[in-house]
Amino acid sequence: MISQENSSGKPLADAEWLNKHHRAKLPERMAFAEKLIEYNPKTIVDLGCASGLWLDVFDKVAPNDCTFIGIDSDEEILELAQKRSRSWNRNSSFMKLDIESQASLIPTADLTLAFNIFPYIKDLNLFLKVLSNRCPCGVLAVRQYDGASIRFGPMPTDRRQSIESSLRVATENSKKFRHYDLDRTYEALNNSSYKNKSYSFELFERTSPFPEDFIPYYRNMLQWTCDHISDSSAQYLSGWLDEDFNYCMKRYFFEVDLVAVLS
Repeated sequence: MISQENSSGKPLADAEWLNKHHRAKLPERMAFAEKLIEYNPKTIVDLGCASGLWLDVFDKVAPNDCTFIGIDSDEEILELAQKRSRSWNRNSSFMKLDIESQASLIPTADLTLAFNIFPYIKDLNLFLKVLSNRCPCGVLAVRQYDGASIRFGPMPTDRRQSIESSLRVATENSKKFRHYDLDRTYEALNNSSYKNKSYSFELFERTSPFPEDFIPYYRNMLQWTCDHISDSSAQYLSGWLDEDFNYCMKRYFFEVDLVAVLS
C-alpha cells in the first residue's frame, strides 16, 4: 500500500512524495511565493515545513536579510530541511515541535505559512486562537487542498462516483488526517479573531500530453487512490491509468486549493 507516511506516521507527508508533489507544482508555487513576499517579511515561519521545499522557494524571492524558521514534528524530515538550508545565504533555523500541542511555543513572525497542515489538527479554532494571540501576530498565509476538488478524467460518471464514494468512506475512517477538510478550514478561519481576511481559490491543472515533472505526482496520486478504494474500483482505475502508458492520451487532471491571507 502506498501510504506516503513520514517517519512519524503522518499520511501524505513522506519526503519523496512531497518532493514529487513540489516539482509538479513548482511554477504555481513560485508565483504564489512572489505574491506573499510583497508583504516584505523580515521573518518567515513555516508550520509543518517538512524537508524545507516551500522555504527553498521563498529563498529564491526573499531578500537575504529575511530570516527563516522551519517547524515540524518529524525529526527525520527536519534533518533533510537543515541540509537543504545550507545552500541558503540567510539566517535560518529549525524547531522540532508538535504545532498543535505546543502551539504556544510557535515564535512570532511577519509571515507565517500554514500550507496543507490543517487536516492533521483536531481543534482548528483553538489553534488559530493561539496563532492570532501572538504579538505581533503578523500575516498568516493558508493553503488548503480538499479531496473533493481533485479530479482526473475523462471516465464514465458511474465509475467516477464509485471511486469518489469509496475513497471518501476509506479516508473518513482515518484518525490521522482529514482528506476532505476545506469547509472545516474555511469556517475556522472565518471564526478566527484575525481582523483582516481574504479568500480565493487557486486552480492547478494539467492536460495531456503531461509534462515530465508532473507525471510522478499524477501517477502516485492515482496509485494512492487505488490503495484506498474498493477492489473493483481499484481494478478499473489501475487499468485506466496503465492504459495511458506514455501519458499522451487526451486526459486531464485538476485540483483547487483554498488560499487565505489573514492579519
